[in-house]
Amino acid sequence: MLDRDPLSSCILRSRLQSELVCNAVGRGAWALDLPSRPNLVLHHVIEGACVLRAGRETLQLYQGDVALVRPNIAHRLDQGDASVRPTQLERWIATSEIENGERSLGRGRVTTRALCGVFKFEHDELAPLLQALPPLIHAGARTIEARPSFADVLARLRGELGESRLGAELATRRWLELVLIELVRVLAERDPSKLAALGNTSDSIVARAVAELRNDLRREWDVDSLARAVGVSRATLARRFIEATGAPPMAYRATLRVEQARRLLHDTELTNQQIASAVGFATVQAFQRAFRRHTGNTPAAVRLRATPPRVER
Repeated sequence: MLDRDPLSSCILRSRLQSELVCNAVGRGAWALDLPSRPNLVLHHVIEGACVLRAGRETLQLYQGDVALVRPNIAHRLDQGDASVRPTQLERWIATSEIENGERSLGRGRVTTRALCGVFKFEHDELAPLLQALPPLIHAGARTIEARPSFADVLARLRGELGESRLGAELATRRWLELVLIELVRVLAERDPSKLAALGNTSDSIVARAVAELRNDLRREWDVDSLARAVGVSRATLARRFIEATGAPPMAYRATLRVEQARRLLHDTELTNQQIASAVGFATVQAFQRAFRRHTGNTPAAVRLRATPPRVER
């Protein structure tokens, strides 16, 4: 079943973790700075309005809207006045108090109620999709209302806020994950080529090329040999692959190899030599260099974090 559902398969393999960062109340003139982090960031306006600013991009958000910010993008939210000096997220979280399940920012009358959530990925299974995403994804209230499943998920998420019922924290995390799925569905309707990054594309040539790469990570692929395998010219494959996935064929292959290596480090006791061979590296040294270049970590560091602590008896 999962083979026919690439989004579910990739989310499961990436070990998605979601977290509600805050349920915020903006009062008067307010602004909040969110630093660059390697996570997807979700914003949902519950009441009022606000402005999301990321670099040169500005997005007006109204009640019921949802926005998703791609990883590693610093951004800010404010009530509409770009001149207001922002409060840093970490400082605000550390110094503000929660009252009735909400944190207040600013003074005066309430102008905005909004929630913020983040999505972290232990593995890079979704890296091709994340790289293909626009910096900001916006689903307006009308778009959401036209999708009953999306509207229902958001209503359920809002219903858990500030509740002290058993399991509320876990339920909030799961509803956040369902919001993410609904957003990806909206994106897929707007631009179906984005799902090609998950190996699901209407371009049969690219779909076959992705399948070839996934099914034989050990092979010494280059663009020429991959093009021959799917029966097109090198130029045609390169052009259509980038159009469908947002990445060149060999960059996509590099991501697949490191993703598989990280899963093996986490889930097996294979040696670095065995893992290097399994994902197509001739030497351990080449594997370690590629792994660190792609992830910023060594294989040993990833394995150490994946190893549960020993319990003294």
